[in-house]
Amino acid sequence: MSLLIHPGFHKTGTTWLQQQLFSDSRYFLMMFDHEEIDGLFIRPHDLEFSVADVASEVARRRAAAGSPVIEVISSENLSGQPFAGSLLSRTVAQRLADTCGPAKILLTVRAQLPITRSLYMQYLKRGGRLTIDKFLSYQPEPNYAWFNESVLKFGNLARCYGQLFGDENVLALPQELLARDRRAWLGHFFRFVIGAEPPTDLDLDGRERTGVSPPASGMPLLRTANLFREGPLNPNAIRTFGWLGDMLHRGAYRWKVGNGAAERTLNAIIRKRFSGQFAADNKLLQNYCPVDLRALGYEMEPDPAIIRDSDSSTIVETESVGNGW
Repeated sequence: MSLLIHPGFHKTGTTWLQQQLFSDSRYFLMMFDHEEIDGLFIRPHDLEFSVADVASEVARRRAAAGSPVIEVISSENLSGQPFAGSLLSRTVAQRLADTCGPAKILLTVRAQLPITRSLYMQYLKRGGRLTIDKFLSYQPEPNYAWFNESVLKFGNLARCYGQLFGDENVLALPQELLARDRRAWLGHFFRFVIGAEPPTDLDLDGRERTGVSPPASGMPLLRTANLFREGPLNPNAIRTFGWLGDMLHRGAYRWKVGNGAAERTLNAIIRKRFSGQFAADNKLLQNYCPVDLRALGYEMEPDPAIIRDSDSSTIVETESVGNGW
């Protein structure tokens, strides 16, 4: 049975898949948890990473499986830390290729506008305090890292894994398809991994969502809460008032006043910042994806429509309207 590597991406249903699909021991074996994956593939310094040691541990876990299940290495952390620009994404991909041998690669992706919105909400949930415009435009000092739009070029990421594992062994599946038609998503997934239809007794419909973000109207409460609530992005919170931070954090999930206006403002800022930047990369991503990304809201280059002028018998090329944003 082929090894399946699922390197994320963040905010594309990865935790849900780990809890609802890959946890089904009838068909899958999760070889490592997040902490083990971090310790093996991500955290070791370049000068200390041992291909031989990690390859030995992967082989040992695979040998211990002992049953015809799909062996899975799944963690969104493998695609890099988006708040720091995912600068290690290629390094980690190379480490996986050097230590895991032949494998199938599943990349879960999401249209750039909604995933940026979701990543920003995750940033606030983890302790961040910048507004969305400052978060997107912040320029760190040399040698310091921050979020940048290259994080969201999933086509580049897919091509990277294709170069390492073979393009035919890389599949990109959109979160939007998982949300709309889970059976169709499973069909594409199982045909890619084992060349067969999904088991009839495996049904993901009706299972609850995980990691739901607070409403956009709750953003000011989250930013204020992070003054007092410790998080990975805010280790120096004023802990004396931690109770206030917790209260504001809970309130952010319930505060719906002005949510429509807050959503429109959030979307407008992201759209203004990124519109036109992802069409070429999404065209590359389409090579790895079996469904029409344009139809799912991904920004794409306009399709030229060929129109024949009956009077002049010349060919006129026009562009269709709309780019999926």
